[in-house]
Amino acid sequence: MAQILELQRVFRFGGRDLPDPNPVLLPEEVLKHYTGQFPRLLGAKVIEPVTAGDTQVYEFKQANFGDRG
Repeated sequence: MAQILELQRVFRFGGRDLPDPNPVLLPEEVLKHYTGQFPRLLGAKVIEPVTAGDTQVYEFKQANFGDRG
C-alpha cells in the first residue's frame, strides 16, 4: 500500500532557514508574517519551492531597488 508523505515547509532568507509559523498560511502570508522580524523583506517575493527530501524550501528574494535593465 502506498504511503502519503506530507512535506514540511521551510522558508529561507539570507542563508537562514525560518520555520513555518502556520502550515495553513499561503507562502505570501508567511512572507508578510516575517516582515516584522526582517524589515528587509518588505517588497520581497517568494520563489517557487524546491523539494529536498521531505521538505519544501521556499526562498524569499529581496527586491533590488535601483537595478536598471
